[in-house]
Amino acid sequence: MSLLNQLLVQQSIANENNDPFKGLLTMEVTEEIVEKIADAKFAWRELIPQGHMFVLCAKANGGKTTFMVHVSAELAQNGYRVMYINADASASDIKHYQHHARDHGYNLINPDLTNGSAERVIEELRHLAQSNVDFSKDVIVLDTLKKFTDMMNKTRAKDFYSLVRTLTAKGMTVICLAHTNKYDDADGMPMFEGTGDTRNDCDELIYLIPVKNSDGTITVSTLADKTRAPIKDISFIITADREVQLLDEHIDTLAISEYQRNLEKDIEVIAFVLDNIRLISKSVTELVTISKEAKVGYSRQRLDGVCKRYSSSNTSCPEPKWLSMPAPTYGIKYGMISPEYLAKIKIGGGG
Repeated sequence: MSLLNQLLVQQSIANENNDPFKGLLTMEVTEEIVEKIADAKFAWRELIPQGHMFVLCAKANGGKTTFMVHVSAELAQNGYRVMYINADASASDIKHYQHHARDHGYNLINPDLTNGSAERVIEELRHLAQSNVDFSKDVIVLDTLKKFTDMMNKTRAKDFYSLVRTLTAKGMTVICLAHTNKYDDADGMPMFEGTGDTRNDCDELIYLIPVKNSDGTITVSTLADKTRAPIKDISFIITADREVQLLDEHIDTLAISEYQRNLEKDIEVIAFVLDNIRLISKSVTELVTISKEAKVGYSRQRLDGVCKRYSSSNTSCPEPKWLSMPAPTYGIKYGMISPEYLAKIKIGGGG
């Protein structure tokens, strides 16, 4: 290569390195990325892609393990070799899970009961990562993630995710169960526990949103936070004896959960409104006046918010408490709702 050509190549490299858009271009959607999305193969339903690092998050007792043992059984039935590594269950629970694993053809591994350790598990995963084996029909489940890495230590977490990335590059599907923070964010959304590396380095980060039903069952829906494959959210019921029943339609349990939280907070105001619209419908202005006279102290903003939240015109309210009707003059009046009309609203799916 001539001196001129060498200089031109060096200048080209220098220009590329000095490109002010270099940072943005690291996030460019390339042809390779699009092809991977289009060719995504799923290990389970249209939720868990094969060969990905899949993180499933929920609060404590949010249904993670119950759901995952059900999935493991289906994966084994579909020809996958499943290693369910549970380092977060009591001895009595492990007995139940071992029977399930035995009956459904997957392996349950518990380092605590077998003189092992989480560190030994990581060593074995490193050994697998160094092999030249095709792991496309193998699934590793880690329950829970914080038992195998320090979620708050960026360096240790980065090392762990690098190991998992090596395994998924060899075709392995790695499913990590993780906790969310105790409290949701300001918008009522769950937040995964740990540093941002969890979200950055996984392929999918999915939340489980549970709501308790009056019959003792729990309805759970998935909520996708990050995806690299065209997944479809699902819903399922967890029965009293920990059986999982998949539902045909996705249910917005996040909205139901918000409704239940608001209902608990608003219960006294709801009772006040119901008492005062029982005979004659009332506007918010009239309710504010009654509140002042009775020295209850509910503000206009509070009463207006509650009246709108539980009104028949609010299509996101699963159980309206009253009808909303245009007043003869200006504004809205709220009145009692008949059981027959309430049933009609529920069947029709809205007000």
